[in-house]
Amino acid sequence: MVIKLMQKALITVSLIGIICVSLNAQSKHSLFAIEGGTSNLRAETNVGGYNIQKSNMGHFGLKLGAESEKYRVFFSARNFIAEPNNKLLTAGVEAQYKLNFSKSVNFFIGVNGGSAYIEVGPDGVNPGLDVTTPYFGGDFGLNYHASELIDVELGAKYMLIDSTITQGTTIYDFRDLTSFYGSIIFKWRVD
Repeated sequence: MVIKLMQKALITVSLIGIICVSLNAQSKHSLFAIEGGTSNLRAETNVGGYNIQKSNMGHFGLKLGAESEKYRVFFSARNFIAEPNNKLLTAGVEAQYKLNFSKSVNFFIGVNGGSAYIEVGPDGVNPGLDVTTPYFGGDFGLNYHASELIDVELGAKYMLIDSTITQGTTIYDFRDLTSFYGSIIFKWRVD
């Protein structure tokens, strides 16, 4: 299972690399974005029996990137507001294809990949544990051009995490993360 996950992550990173090289040749704008949203982490907990649970949490993040007429690439970092004593942080790359159907709005669809840091705090008996694991997934949404220098983005993102942490007799099996978010994107010309 780990080999398959690594293969999928390698394919995702390769595709992102190809798009970055293509984008670099025709870059139009540099981008900086502030993002906020709500996320749903799906995990399975085993304490003498399986219990699938979903944790709803808010998140905020920063993105730095570039765009051309049809492509956009971001380096991103997000902090998910998890339960007390727990952490979820992600850092990665997003590559998106833009469908420009009007001058003021475009639709985008893309892939993402990177690294997720998950920390489970102490439970009173056992010490806290952490794991860093790769993730990959996809995203889509709408981008509204509020002005020449500002875009407003609404989107959805899926990240397959697939990682396990064992804390004493409790096993946490993290599956995936689904996010709905909004971003304000600041643009400036690249010369």
